[in-house]
Amino acid sequence: MLGDRLGDWIIDKELGRGGMGHVYLAHLADDAPPSNLPRRAALKVMAPELAVEVGFLRRFQSEIKALAELSHPNIVRLYESGADGNRYYYAMEYVEGSNYEELLSDYGRIAWSEVLDMALQICSALKHAHDRGIIHRDLKPPNLLRDRTGQVKLTDFGIARVFADPHLTKTGGVVGTPEFLSPEQAMGKPATKRSDLYSFGAVLYTLLTGRTPFQGKSVLDLLHKHRYAQFDAPRTIVPDIPLDLDEIVCQLLAKDPADRPGDAMALHKQLDRIRRKYDRKNQATEVEIPAGATMADNAAAIPGRAREPGPATLMSKLMRQELERHKSGGPIFRAINRPWVLLGLLAATGCVLTWAFWPLNQDALFREGAALMASKEPTDWDRAWRDYLKPLQDKYPNSPYRDQIDEFDQKIKDYNAQIEAKRRARTAAALSEAQWFYQEGVRLRQRGDEDGALRLWHNVVRSFGDVDGERKWVDLAQAELKAPRTHPVAAERRWSAVRAALQLARKLRDDGRRAEAEEIWNGLEELYREDTSAAEIVKELRKDRGS
Repeated sequence: MLGDRLGDWIIDKELGRGGMGHVYLAHLADDAPPSNLPRRAALKVMAPELAVEVGFLRRFQSEIKALAELSHPNIVRLYESGADGNRYYYAMEYVEGSNYEELLSDYGRIAWSEVLDMALQICSALKHAHDRGIIHRDLKPPNLLRDRTGQVKLTDFGIARVFADPHLTKTGGVVGTPEFLSPEQAMGKPATKRSDLYSFGAVLYTLLTGRTPFQGKSVLDLLHKHRYAQFDAPRTIVPDIPLDLDEIVCQLLAKDPADRPGDAMALHKQLDRIRRKYDRKNQATEVEIPAGATMADNAAAIPGRAREPGPATLMSKLMRQELERHKSGGPIFRAINRPWVLLGLLAATGCVLTWAFWPLNQDALFREGAALMASKEPTDWDRAWRDYLKPLQDKYPNSPYRDQIDEFDQKIKDYNAQIEAKRRARTAAALSEAQWFYQEGVRLRQRGDEDGALRLWHNVVRSFGDVDGERKWVDLAQAELKAPRTHPVAAERRWSAVRAALQLARKLRDDGRRAEAEEIWNGLEELYREDTSAAEIVKELRKDRGS
């Protein structure tokens, strides 16, 4: 491949390889037409033997689609994509530096201050991706690239799940790297934003300690441990890790997704509080790096991050500052610095904090939520629902504000539906006719409408077989027509879990636990509201809810 040309790119050297192909460093050919593209790029090329497989080609295209929707300083940028015969490729930003797997190999483990800095950058990248309906699903050290300035970028969206395209992920399949897989993914359940947070917690654990949270003799052993085993807290392995950072990593690795941070923004705020706390406490100092030192031995090995002073140095500085204040303090300071005055101030502070954090009653919750819902910013609506209206609905199911809460909920759902419709329209506009009909057939098969899918693919072959530029989609449609039909038993098995969930919701409702039943109903309705094959399920759900 070295020296070969793909599109306008000339391949210079191999950077790495993975399950779907190779990544090369490439440069623009001299005769390439004028463009805003950089001279160098990382070129990901799909293995030719995989390009003939519908599933692999679809996954490669989903990676391109995911990257095309993302634009963030901590995510590698997509430049362009194309195909040369049976060689599919795309060009992306080249990050000159190392990935964190290589850094671990060089240093054994990473200083907690560097891990904290990296985590803040990746939290921002994850929020950007999650806000656009994209779950990475394969967070691990090799997919975190660090350039020479200390900027970190997230890469490899090869198995990312795009919410709007459920046919890209096989239901019940376990996809990802076992050492960093969330318990729900290990069970074959769909990945969510909090699944990414679990994997990110496993990454942080590995960087801080030099080992993964769980080790196993086989993939099945690892998956079992993610679901049931307990890990050693990072501080038991590396005592220098701050307690609050240790607690956050343990929270990220909670078995139940509900026990993890709500989203990447919430995690970012928690980590930022730690950074600001230690920035206030520590005076950065420059030190010489001893020969053979590790990143964990000295944070100054990371450009832009200095080593934190030790406990003895901090205590000495604090004592000197206190003595100086005593010597230079005026009459007001000396008046305040008396035990009884300090106790009074402490009591007053306690009262203020108690008042500030006292749980809001239902009137206050509704008032705060309604005020935010009056905003024109949808981000305020999300906060209103998360912080006020949803807690009000859960804690006070018979609140007098039920009707208004339902209206607010519908307002948010209508807005999200409009955004999704616009996104779908943009996506559809970028597809050729044969491509659109082929993918529509895939969606029909995923919904259980095997006959409808086969009819659609048959007509794609009949209509576009001799049309220039549509050959690829015609070939894919022909491959689908030759594939075995879905067995009726498999189609019936698809709904077994849904009916089990409905049965559980009925039991909760009959036991007087209506709020818990509503949670299940809401989840099912969101999942299947646009699935035509689930019409009977949705009808059954709404009947249960109305009774």
